[in-house]
Amino acid sequence: TAMAEAALMASRITHRNRVVALDTVSPRYHQVLQTYTKSQGIEVLSVSRENARADKQTACIIVQQPNFLGELEDLTTLEKLTHQSGALLVIATSTPIAFGMLKPPADYGADVVTGECQSLGIPLSFGGPYAGFFACHEQFLRQMPGRIVGKTTDTRGQTGYVLTLQTREQHIRREQA
Repeated sequence: TAMAEAALMASRITHRNRVVALDTVSPRYHQVLQTYTKSQGIEVLSVSRENARADKQTACIIVQQPNFLGELEDLTTLEKLTHQSGALLVIATSTPIAFGMLKPPADYGADVVTGECQSLGIPLSFGGPYAGFFACHEQFLRQMPGRIVGKTTDTRGQTGYVLTLQTREQHIRREQA
C-alpha cells in the first residue's frame, strides 16, 4: 500500500495522471496499485525495463529493487530517464536489507522509497500487517499521506484503529495555530 500511496503522492506533486511501473515489480504490488489508482483517474502502465519511458504526462516511474525476480535494476539509467521528464522516481523494496550491500536509493536519486520490513524479522503486530516504511525528500513531506490508519486487535480481542502517520497540525488547537 505504501507504493500505491507513493504513486498517488507523485501524481499530486507533479499534477500528472500517468504512472509507469516496471513489469518486474511484484504482481501483488501491481494489484494494489491498480486498486488505489482506478477511481482516481490515474492511468497505470506496466512496461518492461527496455520499454520504460516517461513523458510530460508521467507522474512517476516505479521500480522494485531488487526486483520480483531477484535481479538488480539499472537505477542510474532509470533515474536519468525519469527526472529528464520531470517525473519522480519511486523505489519499492521487499528486501530493505539488500541495501546493506547496494548503494542506498538516495544515491540513485530516488524521490520516494517504500517497502516492507518483514525480511528484517519484524513479526506481525498484534495480528495485524507487517511493518512498512515510507521515505521521501524533505520537500515532499507535506504531500505524504497524512492519515494512514492501521487496524489491529487489542489484548481483549477487540478491533482497534491507530493513526500511524499524522501531521503535526492535526494536534494544534485552532486558537494556538
